[in-house]
Amino acid sequence: MSAVFICTLLLGGTGCAGSEMDAAEKPDLNNHSQMDGSTSAPEKDDAGDTEDSNDISAVPGEGSRLAGSLDEYIDALIADTEWTTEYEREVLERAKANGGVSVTDYEQTWSRYKQCMLDKGYKEIILIKYPNGLYHEAPYQEGTARQMAKHDKDMQTCMADVGAVAQVYQMQIGNPTLFSDKNEAIVDCFRRNNLVPLTYTAQQYAQERAEGEYTIDRQDMEIRGCEVANGLFASYVDDPVEQLW
Repeated sequence: MSAVFICTLLLGGTGCAGSEMDAAEKPDLNNHSQMDGSTSAPEKDDAGDTEDSNDISAVPGEGSRLAGSLDEYIDALIADTEWTTEYEREVLERAKANGGVSVTDYEQTWSRYKQCMLDKGYKEIILIKYPNGLYHEAPYQEGTARQMAKHDKDMQTCMADVGAVAQVYQMQIGNPTLFSDKNEAIVDCFRRNNLVPLTYTAQQYAQERAEGEYTIDRQDMEIRGCEVANGLFASYVDDPVEQLW
């Protein structure tokens, strides 16, 4: 298998530093891999909590849900005015009326982010599109300390309107049952898309993540789409790399 960068997607977060490793998981600091030669660090989940590698194979609260329904989940996001922006709340109100975030709203949200970053002077912003229609920004080549500090600030600004919209849309695509456990949600997505046999379990996937040895093709774009839909982003050496400066 080719070398791999990996980091969890923290919606609305800043960049994720990761160095190249052979078929191994990388530090999961935020939402973008960065070609910088950093050392390895424990993986983080979507809430930013570090997972103990000894416990990663566990599936706590198997079957538990994030909310009773998608509408209930959307309501909670709309009510969280400290985290959601006015733009996001407008999109989420439409989502409630229409049964979910539309493709148009999702794509426009990412288009706004890309244009926002380009307007701040970056040479290119590459959005990887997965077979399920989801987007994730490509890894980027590290700049100087000053450039990186500005980039982190700019990304926070431009991502402000993305987080809640992307989170709901990703859930619609990759976790419609609203499983609260990442491994369970990802494997459910695998099964629904006929990517693994029904005998493949969340416990097995979690164990494979812990050991770094997989019976699935982690580079398959459909597999990656299910992972991205549930907050796990892996970038491989054949992926495009942004040249921001």
